[in-house]
Order: sequence, then C-alpha cells, then structure tokens
Amino acid sequence: MRGLSCCAAATAFALIVGGLGGCKGASEETAAPAADGPRVLVFGIDGGTWDVARELFDAGELPTLRALYDGGVHGVLESRPPAISPVVWSTIFTGRPHSEHGVESWKTSHSTHRKVKAVWDITSAAGLLTHVFNVPSTWPPTEVSGVMVSGFPLSGSTVGGNTGQVVSRERVDAKRLPGCYAEASERLAAAASRLEAGAWSDYLDVPLRGRPGWKASVRIKNLGGGNYYMTPCYRTDEGMVITYPPELAAEIQEDLGEPYVAEGPGWSKHAEPETPGYLSQHLVQVSRNQTRVVRDFMGGPWQLAIYVDTLVDRVSHPYWAYMEPQNYDGLDPNKAEKYKDEVRDAYRETDLQLEALLDAIDGEVYVVLASDHGFHSSRNRDLFIGTHDFDGIFLVNGPGLKGTSADRAFIEDIGPTVLYLLGLPVAGDMKGKVIPAVAAQLARPISKIPSYETSEPGGDVEPVDAKTWRQLQEMGYVDPDEPAPRTQQRKQSAESVGK
Repeated sequence: MRGLSCCAAATAFALIVGGLGGCKGASEETAAPAADGPRVLVFGIDGGTWDVARELFDAGELPTLRALYDGGVHGVLESRPPAISPVVWSTIFTGRPHSEHGVESWKTSHSTHRKVKAVWDITSAAGLLTHVFNVPSTWPPTEVSGVMVSGFPLSGSTVGGNTGQVVSRERVDAKRLPGCYAEASERLAAAASRLEAGAWSDYLDVPLRGRPGWKASVRIKNLGGGNYYMTPCYRTDEGMVITYPPELAAEIQEDLGEPYVAEGPGWSKHAEPETPGYLSQHLVQVSRNQTRVVRDFMGGPWQLAIYVDTLVDRVSHPYWAYMEPQNYDGLDPNKAEKYKDEVRDAYRETDLQLEALLDAIDGEVYVVLASDHGFHSSRNRDLFIGTHDFDGIFLVNGPGLKGTSADRAFIEDIGPTVLYLLGLPVAGDMKGKVIPAVAAQLARPISKIPSYETSEPGGDVEPVDAKTWRQLQEMGYVDPDEPAPRTQQRKQSAESVGK
C-alpha cells in the first residue's frame, strides 16, 4: 500500500477523485494538508496494564515498549466509570467526560452519538494531516484530512456465526452446517477436509441467503478430535462502509490479499471446552492485518496518527484466569499450564507490532501510549475471566523528554496532551489538562482557547440499531437477556451507512 499511502498524504480528496494508486493529477486546489511541524503517534493498547508489562520488562522482554518507557514520561492512567471501550476512548480523544461527549454506554456507542469534536476533528480543521485507525466508537467513519478506518462496534460487520461456531466432523462431512455457513456447506466441507489437525484455512467466501448484494468470509481451523472451528461470517462487500474515503476499504483488502476484519471475535463463549485452542490465534491473525494496514501509512508525511490495538484486551478477557489460576476455584490445572502465557504472548505480539510501526516512520516523532483500562482477576472466583481495572497505562516519549515516573494522570488528559505536543491550543471547556510532567520537561507555554465547538452539543439521539445490539450480545459486551434499545427511523441512521 505504499502508493495508497502516498495518495493519503496528498489528500483524501485526491484519494476519491484521482484514484488510490499513484496520486496523479493532484492540483493546487487539492493540495495536501500541512505536513511539517511536530508529529505525534498515539498508540492505544486496549486493556493494557503495567502489571504485566513490568513483569516482562524484568524478564528482558518487550524491548520496544521498554525503550519508550525508559526514555519517556510514564505512569498510571486512571479510567472513569463506566470503563467500557467506546466510552473511555471517546473521553481520551475529546478530553471531556461521557456526560458531555455523548458516548455514554453500549447503547450510544457509534460516532453518530458523539456530540463534541474529537482530536482528529480539531487537527483536520487546523490543516494537519491526520490518520485514524481502529478507534472504538468511530463507526460510521467520518471525514478527516487523511484517512479513517473505523473501530468497533460496527453494525452488521458480522452477519452470523456468533463469535464463531464449533462443529463436528460428522456435520461437516454431511454438509449440514448451521446458519450463515449453510449456503457454502460444500465449499467449507471441501476446505475442511484438506486441513491437518491444528491447521487454518485461508478465508473462504460465503454467499448469504436472501442477501444477493452482500458477501461474507470465513476461516476454518481443524481443532483435532473430530471438531472444527469456523470464524464468524465477516461481511466483506463494498456496501459495508468502514473507511473514509469509502473506496479505501477495497484497496486495503486488495493489498492484504484477504479480507480486512474490523472486529474480531469476542469472548462470550469462553466457557466452551474448545475455545482456548483457537480464540487467541484468530485474534492475532486479525490484529496483525489491522497493524499491517496502519504500518503502510507510517512512511508518509502525516502529523497525527492514531491507532488502537485491541489484541491485549481481547486476549485478557478469556485467558487471564490461566495466568493467575490461584485466584480462581475449580480451574482445570492442565488448561492453566497450557494457556498460562496467552496474555503475556499478547503483550509480546503487541510489542512487535509497535516496533513495526516505529520502524516505518521517518524522522522524529512523539509517541503517546495509552490504555482505556487495565485488568485484574474476576472477583467471582467461579467465573474464569479477567475483568477491567481502572488503572491503565500512559507513556509519552519524544524530543525534549526523558525517562521519568510521573504522577497519576486521567483519561481526559490524553487529548489535551496530544494537542499540546502538536503545538495547538487546549480548549478551556475540556476537562482534561496537559500531563504536568510533560509540560514541565518541554518547558513551553500551554496556549488556550475557550472552545473548539461552534455550537452547543446536540440533544437526544437514537441508540444503536438492532444489528449492533445483537453483535454486542453475542460477543459478551452486554447481557444477552437485555432487550434491544428502542430506535426510530431517522433521516440518516448509523444502520443506513452500513448498507
């Protein structure tokens, strides 16, 4: 995607009008946003905690993160309730509490629910080339000066299969598959028959009954013992708009050579006996492709790039108990021994992905690391999952900064700190502040303006649609018995954007 990245640097308008391949034909009217001055990479580690990272530091691991830690300002980033990803990341990138930014729960967790400007809106308006990747609560994608690839929750991104389906060899051989897999039973059975135990298939196209304009894709793993795992049916047709500009999604998939999955499987089926044997592997597959897309934009002339890597969170929920079996009653000791390193491996993988991004960047850059929350053992000793802790992580590394342990910061402080690093004013109506240790080391004044808002935040909004709610239930984010929020038709709803 090097040609694609060039186009993104030229301008999103050139992406749409001039094509994605070579940036030809860009005129003065479509000149690129400014691409000089300070640069900031915000790397989010969803669910990251220093408890695991420091343990691995002590073992001589996580070299990329350790180098940033030793050379930068670091400390605990305290979250606020409710500590759920769309709400907290919206606070992180607006500098305002959920009561003001509007993303208050899973029911109001789309970009259409955000009532105030996010950092990327501010930097885009200021003429700074800005790319945004995989940030929760950015679907439907919105216009930025660079590109945006939406994060979860998305409406209709999976069109069946729950968090995946474990099926017996007998059902596969008989070509009697359930739900969204049924229309492709012969194709899936043929692919499964070629897999040795432990092996994964490539992505396979699945036609969808009653949806002639839609496409979906599935991967299969031979679990051994006569069972197969089939991933959710991920929607992959161009009608599922997950990028700005919309045409970018097709270019991403072409470059990857396989479907881009915006939302990997959740952890609601953690109690199934087979789950540990496939879930973390598929989450790594999804995460690597997401990071690969980001990496291919890092060599350009951007000024702000934001990427939230969700691997640590996705792995910590179902595998945390195996790392701390002493905190759980009745946990299978054989499983605990087999899967004790899955959470640590997620940190190791994330460190490698961060290294790949930094290696692709030319010149100096500020790196801001943040997590929306940490993790700890469930207080319910019979529930074999990890749960959210309010203590997450932050780290700021770059020109003029040196390694120091800072006082506790808060999630609303990250947005103002990013603006400060970019040389932009901090708004007086933001509740967050520039992290004091960062401002003290850089020793330059904090400029301020009253607000970036041009009008009062909007009033009531419609909650998420039924498709999003069903996905959230299937992935374990909301209670499966909680009824879907009531919605009404609007002139343009989040649902309509995904069709």
